[in-house]
Amino acid sequence: MPESAVTLRRKAEEAVLAGRYSEAAALFRKEAAIYRANGDVNGAKVEEMKADRYSSELKLYRHLPDAKAPAVSLPKAGELAKWEPPYGCYLGGFIDRDERLGTVFTDENSQMHRDPVLFNEMTGKNHASVFCYVSYGKRFPTRWAARLRGQTCAAHIAWEPNGGLDIVQDDDYLRTFAQDAARTRCPIFLRFASEMNGDWTRYGGNPERYIEKWRLVKSVMDRYAPNVAMVWCVNAIPEPPIASFYPGDEYVDWVGVNFYSVPFHDNNRARSALFENPSDSIKYVYKLYAAKKPIMVCEYGASHRASLDNIDRSAWAGRKIAELYAALPRLYPRVKCIDIFDNDNLKYALPGRQLNDYSVTDSPQVLEAYKKSIAPDYFLPAVWGAWGGLPLTPPTNTVIAPMPEDASSPRGILRVSAWARTYAETFTVAYKLNGKLVASVPEAGAREADLPLEKPGKYTLEAVLLDDKGRVATRTDTVIKVL
Repeated sequence: MPESAVTLRRKAEEAVLAGRYSEAAALFRKEAAIYRANGDVNGAKVEEMKADRYSSELKLYRHLPDAKAPAVSLPKAGELAKWEPPYGCYLGGFIDRDERLGTVFTDENSQMHRDPVLFNEMTGKNHASVFCYVSYGKRFPTRWAARLRGQTCAAHIAWEPNGGLDIVQDDDYLRTFAQDAARTRCPIFLRFASEMNGDWTRYGGNPERYIEKWRLVKSVMDRYAPNVAMVWCVNAIPEPPIASFYPGDEYVDWVGVNFYSVPFHDNNRARSALFENPSDSIKYVYKLYAAKKPIMVCEYGASHRASLDNIDRSAWAGRKIAELYAALPRLYPRVKCIDIFDNDNLKYALPGRQLNDYSVTDSPQVLEAYKKSIAPDYFLPAVWGAWGGLPLTPPTNTVIAPMPEDASSPRGILRVSAWARTYAETFTVAYKLNGKLVASVPEAGAREADLPLEKPGKYTLEAVLLDDKGRVATRTDTVIKVL
């Protein structure tokens, strides 16, 4: 007789207490499968997250030195979407309330903004776009977009019909908004009515009505503002309603997803989220849409202070940022833009939502982690096809490809990296060539190791994932033929 979910959970918890983490992960997954079979998606997700917490995975990647190496990750149609880069991932963010970024300026709606110049200086890299929120009914923020254009930075607008879908009509307001967007003569990412799958918006709840209004807005933008890319964006949870709100491939340019790393879900001490890997929040949306559309992480922030306990978790927040940004080129190559949420919600949030501080620049540890995470050339400082800011082919070592079981390489230095996860908070990946240790890399996300392949012949490359106590969590190996 098959074991019950209760029995599987009990055995999994016993395995955790005994330090048999891989066994515990397998048992939690079996329990989750029972919930899924019974239609309890939320219950399944809770147990799957437990399984992820105790799983150990190690995936090897090689960095291709030839700048002409194949780099384009295309949808099945074989064409890039509007403003989609052929390689890499745009950097973006929300910075308007960062008090460390100098003086503010206002737009036509008396809304305050900050220039990205100082943010770029502090983070060590230009950002391809920044975003702001605009309530449906307000004017297009022309002055803001023009100021960004002067800095070769694209405007990203979260356009929210907070008065409900009935206010969205084919009228002068909608057409004027589109015409003003067109007059900017620069890339615009328009994120209309996002997070509609959540019950906290006033424009969710009715998928048919939502799709009708989305298609109306898309048709008007296509007619009057060809520079506008429409971004259909959901919240990572809840998952079940997501697909019902999708307007259709011909009506969507990019698919977006919002999520955050927080110490506690819903400010509830009993719902700790400290063990969660942020890259898991992309899985569902990526599986559904990445084959057809470029994916944009429209909002991501890592909290380094929660109102619940007021503990400084800068080191933890830095690790979460490193984990996510390292996962993108390795696990999610069709994520073509990611926006960091640089905002103190303890101060700048609506009453009842002042729960976490997602600021980037107020914590030296968080800022340093972000700087390191975005430093690789994979993360792009300008929109491809605009202002002539990016080369047609990627820089050397920008293309990161999975390591095949049998690989070939010219003599010299082979750059490799790993994506890893395990039950320990911190860990190390050790690289061995023919049994000899050649590199040992602490993994707060993923870092590169340069392997010396000096002579022709076959090399066995072994990667070993070591937990915080030096124990082997998992390992993998491959054979490299040096020509």
